[in-house]
Amino acid sequence: MTSGEDDRALSANGRNAGAVYQTLRFERSGPICIITLDRPESNNVANAQMLHELPLAWEAFRADDSLRVAIFTASGDEMFCGGVDSAAFRQEGPPPTYLRRDEGIRRYTAKQNKCWKPVIAAVNGLVVGPGLHFLLDADICIAVPEARFCDAHMHHTGSVPVIEPIEMARRIPHEAVSRMFLLGPHDPIDAARAYHLGLISEIVPRDRLMARATEMAHQIAQADMNLTMAFIESLYKARELGVTEAINRGLIIRQLAGYRPAPMNGLPLRDIIKF
Repeated sequence: MTSGEDDRALSANGRNAGAVYQTLRFERSGPICIITLDRPESNNVANAQMLHELPLAWEAFRADDSLRVAIFTASGDEMFCGGVDSAAFRQEGPPPTYLRRDEGIRRYTAKQNKCWKPVIAAVNGLVVGPGLHFLLDADICIAVPEARFCDAHMHHTGSVPVIEPIEMARRIPHEAVSRMFLLGPHDPIDAARAYHLGLISEIVPRDRLMARATEMAHQIAQADMNLTMAFIESLYKARELGVTEAINRGLIIRQLAGYRPAPMNGLPLRDIIKF
């Protein structure tokens, strides 16, 4: 079996058997897929095996039409993700050749794997460094009051932070980005500050975290999936374009998706909006 065939086989099996994953849990609950980082004994740090399994999980989610929303969370009560094992990227000896340079290709998240289905990040604890990818690419982020957010590239792993601060600067003010990455683990952002900055949209008691994420997932799943995915793709890709180009791209995507029956179509607005 070739490497590509092996990946596809694991992906197909992963839809039905979470045991195929060594570092993740992949669970189904009706239209909802729950993907859980499952290395609590190692602070849910993404090692080489997890970096191999994450794209398989996102492909399994993307390929299954019965799955409409993903909840992304982690095992344990303290760490959501402690970052990435630097051994997976650290170059020993002389610098890599031009052809082997790092061009920023990452496959941790749904968006990085070109999966446009909606993702809710349910943050259960500390998020460090590359773990921030999972927040930055989620469509909705909620967190427990004890959640903390920081970077450790310069203070711990000895490398220059690049992708995370650039993506973070699209979400929160410049000074807040500088403070997070310059002070690193000396000054984590707490949940209240993350909420005010717009990094997360809701603070939820720990015993309600998954219930709240599930509630929102079911609400999202009521809309036509073609419309939902078209909206997410156009919004995500617009970040790299000018305003006019972004609107044009979004209109093209909307034309391709078309107009579809909506679950609340025909109901008076006062009956469907929570005042």
